[in-house]
Amino acid sequence: MAYKLKEDAASALKSLVEQAMSAMQEPLEGTEKLISDIYTGRDPLGGAARLILGDQGIPLDQVIDATSTKTWRPPETTANLFLSRIRQIVTALTPGTPTFDARGRVPGAARSAEYQNELTRFATDHGGLEAAMRRCAFLGLLSPYFGCKVVLNEDAETAYEAIKFIPVEPGDCGYEPFHRRFTWHSYQKQWADLPKEWRPDLGSGAKPNDWDIVQVTEVYHEGFKFGSKKIDGVPMSVFVRLNGEAPNKERREALDSLGEYTYTENLPDAPLRITSFLDPAPKEDVAPAEVLSWIPLMRMIVQVLIQINREVTTVNKVMLYDRSAISDDAIAVVQQSSPGATVYVPVDVDDAARGINATMRPTEQNSVLGEYLASLQAYLSLFDDVTGVGPIDRGVPANPRKSATEASSMVSASNRRNRDRLEVMANLWSDMARVHQSYQRIAYGSEIELPLPNGLSHIIPVPDPVSAAFSFEVDATDLGHLSRQGEVEAYFNWLTTLTNVYGSFRGAMPRMIREALRKMGKAMGIEDVDVFLDAPVLEEGPEERYIAHLQTGHPIKVYPEDQHEMYVAYYDRVLMQAVEKGIGEASVGMLQRVITEHNAHARRAAATSMQQSAPVPGVSRDGAIDNQIAAALQAGLAPPATAQTLG
Repeated sequence: MAYKLKEDAASALKSLVEQAMSAMQEPLEGTEKLISDIYTGRDPLGGAARLILGDQGIPLDQVIDATSTKTWRPPETTANLFLSRIRQIVTALTPGTPTFDARGRVPGAARSAEYQNELTRFATDHGGLEAAMRRCAFLGLLSPYFGCKVVLNEDAETAYEAIKFIPVEPGDCGYEPFHRRFTWHSYQKQWADLPKEWRPDLGSGAKPNDWDIVQVTEVYHEGFKFGSKKIDGVPMSVFVRLNGEAPNKERREALDSLGEYTYTENLPDAPLRITSFLDPAPKEDVAPAEVLSWIPLMRMIVQVLIQINREVTTVNKVMLYDRSAISDDAIAVVQQSSPGATVYVPVDVDDAARGINATMRPTEQNSVLGEYLASLQAYLSLFDDVTGVGPIDRGVPANPRKSATEASSMVSASNRRNRDRLEVMANLWSDMARVHQSYQRIAYGSEIELPLPNGLSHIIPVPDPVSAAFSFEVDATDLGHLSRQGEVEAYFNWLTTLTNVYGSFRGAMPRMIREALRKMGKAMGIEDVDVFLDAPVLEEGPEERYIAHLQTGHPIKVYPEDQHEMYVAYYDRVLMQAVEKGIGEASVGMLQRVITEHNAHARRAAATSMQQSAPVPGVSRDGAIDNQIAAALQAGLAPPATAQTLG
């Protein structure tokens, strides 16, 4: 439903958004400049010494433009450290396409959860979720915060194109610091693609061309519901600036940064979610970018590498030689020879007092190269601790002599930081699934028709967003668990336990066992266990058979595979109560007959078991003897006497 805010409310909202944008832009600009210089190798303190300008400057044609696509140069040391760690972390955070797994939270929601999973499966497959996931993981490392948005395309021809997932750069989104009454998303759009209700009233002025770029800012102000009595849900107000270029920072006060207020509508939920990998400091509301803690160590590593290179390339090697054994001409040939050439130098070796070692040897020097290498290893170890990427993650064995237990503990320790990042990502994607549930009735309608390969179609109902919020529990399985292995193992354990219990009781499960089994299933996350265990419609124990006899008058059923001891104990107790209370002779006779049949089945089962066992202990039915009997006979001893039971 579209409506207009009151003029004073629209002006107040516009002023608050502009103030929030200015406050958020200050920590963003410095962070983006520093990280971009390191990422592209333009950091002077990180090894890009060619960019350090002297007093006289450099020619203009030698300045490298960051946005140019015609020139390229290899990245410097800090960029190499930066890029390698970022790619490893992003790969660890995005193991595959995330899957939204909706599980029934209340009894009776199993079928609706299956419908919900079927809807979200093709929505995430075609909605660009994997690309958004990788981009969000990348932005989470390099930015103070990042956003993800669900975009609804009501004009889509097919259902799987109706919803898209897009990542939002931190410079294009934000929130009101501290109060969090609204969030916004700013983007550029062609004038022809702008909905007509979003276009500002230009009056008699010149209208923009269809291809002109305009700046659109969507403000979701669920905490600022003033100015209209029609506000319900999450209101979204649209501001449009005809000049699509971003405002200049120095002239921000003089420019209309948001543009003109045009439109407000109610949304079922805010489509934008903003989060960060780190928490803000006390009394602040903007978290620092995680990679800022990497920069000091990267620069220290670069300085040590520079010193190592200087030590290796600038320190002269002094060689002492015996002047009487090697002539000056031979020394000149050695100095002028090219690297890799074979040089023959005549040496007099007849003198026993002066051997080959004393003829030419290097002078012992007090080099600091060892200290530099030790410092480099210490800085790299600290850098691994800060980034959460250890040597084993990079494929480098820290110590080949370490045991498998130590190696696994090191891998577990290095993954703790990624586990924290995964929790942030999993929470974000769970929020995206809930936003998708809020918009699915708008995108698909009350039901959706899915075509099948055989030419038929399958119609499934679209769950209501309100009932879905209460009935479904959403888990981003590929992020929270990295795979479905944990879920599969839980179901396998449950299947094994259930099979063993039913095999033991043969369809006559006592209520206490059934209740314990129900609680175990609930604890393992199998919510539908209530439906099957609370009302055992197919289970016929002694009580159910006796009740069926009283209701229908049919004889009580007796099966050879029953657990006869339990049935006889139950019917004996019922028979005692029937005799004490004077119940009719028909019921008493029926109970006596049933007890007799169960006892007969029990005796036949015992006789069959005796026949299947060995008639003589230690001797099988075909006359073979076991090892103990054979050893006693070979030793001349009599086999041990064993009492025999006659069947």
